Amino acid sequence: MAPIQFGIIMIPFQMLDVAGPVDVLSSSSIPYLRGFNNPDIADRGIDIEFHYIGDGLHPVTLPGSFKLQPTTTLSACPKLDYLLIGGPSPDYTKSIPPAIASFVRERANEVKTVFTTCTGGLFVSMLGLLDGLNATTNHEAIAIAREFAPNVKWTAEKNWIVDGKFWTASGACAGMDMMAHWVMENYDKDIAEAGFAALAYEPRDVNGKQVVLKRHALK
Repeated sequence: MAPIQFGIIMIPFQMLDVAGPVDVLSSSSIPYLRGFNNPDIADRGIDIEFHYIGDGLHPVTLPGSFKLQPTTTLSACPKLDYLLIGGPSPDYTKSIPPAIASFVRERANEVKTVFTTCTGGLFVSMLGLLDGLNATTNHEAIAIAREFAPNVKWTAEKNWIVDGKFWTASGACAGMDMMAHWVMENYDKDIAEAGFAALAYEPRDVNGKQVVLKRHALK
């Protein structure tokens, strides 16, 4: 089976919005599991390639003065299976660059799932992609979201919401939990457990309750 092609849109998101979910995926991947002495299960890990997609190859400055280097451009990006959008400031979502907006609209139709963390949900809503759907964003920005995108069924009742192909999470850590549950739903439990153990990480469920992990078992 071909590797998963996983794209991340390079906008000025908060670092953890993307770093958390990506670490959850990469820690459960084939090379990472092999590196952590899990050869008996590594071949069942995630086979994945990440693409950091910019409107050019210039570094993107994030909050906290992080600078990230895109690995591909909007025009050169290969076909994707999944797309992750981290959360920029609400003001950014009011003036999304046209080329980025066009790319996300086009690729949202192509991919299996669009994941958003924090105000990434607000970003996607401003493109009209969440109209009529249930969704969330950073819970501290729900009032802003309802003002900016009134056609979306916004909720702050859950840490993440799944509606069709859109998985929208609240704050950055909730996005990490959301991705952890995607791994648990799509891969064997021992893969998820080994990957999360390497991060010393135990995810929460959609209601914020801790998921208790044991070696090679999930409860």
